[in-house]
Amino acid sequence: MRIGLDIDDTISNTHFILMKYAYKYNAENGNDELLKYNTNDFTKIFGWDDEKVYNFFRTYYLDALKEIEPKFGVKETLTKLKKDGHEIIFITIRDDNECGGEGEAYRLTYEWLKKYEIPYDELNVAISNKKDFCSKNNIDIFMDDSEKTCKAVSELGIKTFIAMNPYNLEFKDDNIINIYSMNEFYNEVLNIQKSRH
Repeated sequence: MRIGLDIDDTISNTHFILMKYAYKYNAENGNDELLKYNTNDFTKIFGWDDEKVYNFFRTYYLDALKEIEPKFGVKETLTKLKKDGHEIIFITIRDDNECGGEGEAYRLTYEWLKKYEIPYDELNVAISNKKDFCSKNNIDIFMDDSEKTCKAVSELGIKTFIAMNPYNLEFKDDNIINIYSMNEFYNEVLNIQKSRH
């Protein structure tokens, strides 16, 4: 099966690292009040306007990328999935604009995957419409941390999972399975594979 996976906060701990830098940026730029925890949208967390969000990413995103690590069990789980004959297709919204130049989103992500020895078959960057991508690229199973994205992809009839993080713990949808660990994800894929044979 072709397994489509997001990267940030699906197989990595991006949110925690970005929040560390967001507090730093906030302190440097007027200390906006913390408004909400249960989101990863900085316009809602601090009430930043789009310009502040843009400036934050231009200022600190590359530093944050150096500190982001895979979630527990990612390498082991994806290695097992590959051994079981599945294809791992990474689908990330990361783009050159936030990564500092042409070709940088791919390069930085490629180097990160290589550094942590994470196996995969395809790396696709700057994918803003993941529903379209999944439809056109025959994705059988999909996992992301975004509620909106998961809902959109599940509408295609693709078996969809949401990677649970502090900001989406209240999410419930009968068509989407909440995933709390990579081992849990592996077992779900295994069950799907068995049911298709």
